Amino acid sequence: NGKIYPDANADYNIQQAQKADILVGVYFFSTAVNTQEATEEAAFVADAIKGYKISYPVVYDCEGYENIDSRMYGLSAKERTENAVSFLNYIEKQGYTGMFYASKGALENSSYWDISKLEKNYKIWLAHYPSPTYPLIENPSYSGKYDMWQYTNRSVVGGIEGNCDMVVSYAV
Repeated sequence: NGKIYPDANADYNIQQAQKADILVGVYFFSTAVNTQEATEEAAFVADAIKGYKISYPVVYDCEGYENIDSRMYGLSAKERTENAVSFLNYIEKQGYTGMFYASKGALENSSYWDISKLEKNYKIWLAHYPSPTYPLIENPSYSGKYDMWQYTNRSVVGGIEGNCDMVVSYAV
């Protein structure tokens, strides 16, 4: 709907991670339909994390744009890429490292994004769940650039209820 909703647990989670000396990054799920909205989203994120030591990237994620019910439905790859660039440029001007998140299918299909532009300018977080997966294989079967690999969304972590994503960080 174009409204920005804060994560009610974000401050607590960041504070607890930092108390435990865990590296912290943040993730934003965008629904921007133009660069002005993407910049507003980035400003919201930068304001929300001001004062925290953010040691990992600030990540831009945009999904669901192929769903006819999505407000982003019908945006071109160029428009989606421009939104991502607007968000990530704003974040980097605030002194954070920007990162782009997408699935292997979205990254391999240039009809969704201008991948070469994103790979050239930002870190990439690849989501791909092969079988077998890490640690049985060290890298995914993706030939493009990536700095992090999310290899499952069904892991179990003690103290956390429900399934967890698991990620390998290569050079972040």
